[in-house]
Amino acid sequence: MQIGKAGVVAAGALATVAVMGSAATAAPAAGPAHADPVRTAATTLKQAAINQATGQARAAVDAVARGPQADVRQPLISIANGTALTAAAWQTCGSSSSQVAGVSAAVTSPNTVLGDCANGNVLIRQNQVPGIISILDDTSVNALPIQICGSNAAIAGVTAAISSPATVVGDCFNANTLIAEPKEGAQKAPRSVVSLLSGSVVNAAAVQVCGSTAAIVGVPVAVRSPTTVLGDCYNSNSTIQKRDDAAVIPLLSNQVLDILPLQTCAASGLIGQLGPALPIGSPAFVAGQCVTGGQKILD
Repeated sequence: MQIGKAGVVAAGALATVAVMGSAATAAPAAGPAHADPVRTAATTLKQAAINQATGQARAAVDAVARGPQADVRQPLISIANGTALTAAAWQTCGSSSSQVAGVSAAVTSPNTVLGDCANGNVLIRQNQVPGIISILDDTSVNALPIQICGSNAAIAGVTAAISSPATVVGDCFNANTLIAEPKEGAQKAPRSVVSLLSGSVVNAAAVQVCGSTAAIVGVPVAVRSPTTVLGDCYNSNSTIQKRDDAAVIPLLSNQVLDILPLQTCAASGLIGQLGPALPIGSPAFVAGQCVTGGQKILD
């Protein structure tokens, strides 16, 4: 649209110049002896207007000739541009749980969430301009995201739940990542020569206790305290929509590195995740799916 408008302005300005120039040419020349001060002033003003219109027309024509500037300045080295760095995102949602070196006691204290529980989830759109050497651009690094959802659990502590049901009427999402392709119609980014871990997902120890009684280096005790999630449990699932021709030498780029994803889902056994769990008269129920460590890389 800008190009079209520039063309119209150019044409209109040139037409103005042509008309005014013709009028100037047709005007009779007055000799020095018969110079009229009023006519001289009018001629001067008219010539100034012609010069101004001519300058505007030339500028518009030049703008049409150049068009939009498509050159993108590419840096030599880019590090962690458009990247999400997350460390120790912890969430206790609709649950009885102790934190590190803590003690939690719930007696006839139900926990209820009428909705979803989401923790440490990441969405990245690959719209950055990577460098000739691209390192960790458009990448998600998520270290130790922990979610306790509709559960009785202990994180390096002790939890006692007595007649205290934990209920989540929704879904539980922990450390799920989508690295999306550039927006449709977005200007194509220049290609890198070398990329290292760009457009990738790195998850370390994503832990989810969902609709369960479980320990994470701790001891939970549940007496007549059922755990219920009326939805799905998703932990550390990743999807990458690859950018076309991102680099000549891609090193671990557009890859998923999922280290030690742990999920306890609809479970109430004696062994939790990394410690003992004691559920007594405390059933565990999840009405949906339990999905962990799923990976999708789409070309």
